[in-house]
Amino acid sequence: MRKIIKLTILVLCIMILPGTMIYAASNQSEVSLYFNNLAQKQAAILSEGDILLPAEQLSKSLFALIALDETSKSVRIYKPNVNMVLLDNNGEIFGKVKSPARFAFSTLLQVDHLKTEISDIKLTITDPADKTETIDNQQIKKSEENFWFKTNEFTYSFNTKGTYTIQVYFKDVASKTWYPVSEIDVFGI
Repeated sequence: MRKIIKLTILVLCIMILPGTMIYAASNQSEVSLYFNNLAQKQAAILSEGDILLPAEQLSKSLFALIALDETSKSVRIYKPNVNMVLLDNNGEIFGKVKSPARFAFSTLLQVDHLKTEISDIKLTITDPADKTETIDNQQIKKSEENFWFKTNEFTYSFNTKGTYTIQVYFKDVASKTWYPVSEIDVFGI
């Protein structure tokens, strides 16, 4: 008889437990996350009126570096100001290229408000077909809060009309992770 009572209580507990868990979880719901009217891959979570955003997604959208400190359970977001200018082989600023053309250029970066240490800078160019090529990748000898950086001259074939995106990445010293920090579009016309 005791076994039957214990079994009945156990079965009732097992039946009640999932309902309790569903009720407790019902306060959270996924929310679509848009940045500049583009849907992001990871959704946000709405919980008791608070919106919880994925930090890595914010890093890519805001062009910021993220440092996660698991011991202190903290996340630090560093948003440097990175300005980019494209220079042709005559030192003239440009933003459009007649396609098809093979074109030599360099990129001038002006960086300020960099509040964390970086070890490397990388620049890439992505064509309208989503093919990415590295323009330059250099180690930084001394990480400073404010600095100028000019890439080596790079020759690239703008084969089709469309938008070519040049992105700047910083490699964080602590996490050894590449973070996009700036981008500019070149238009093949």
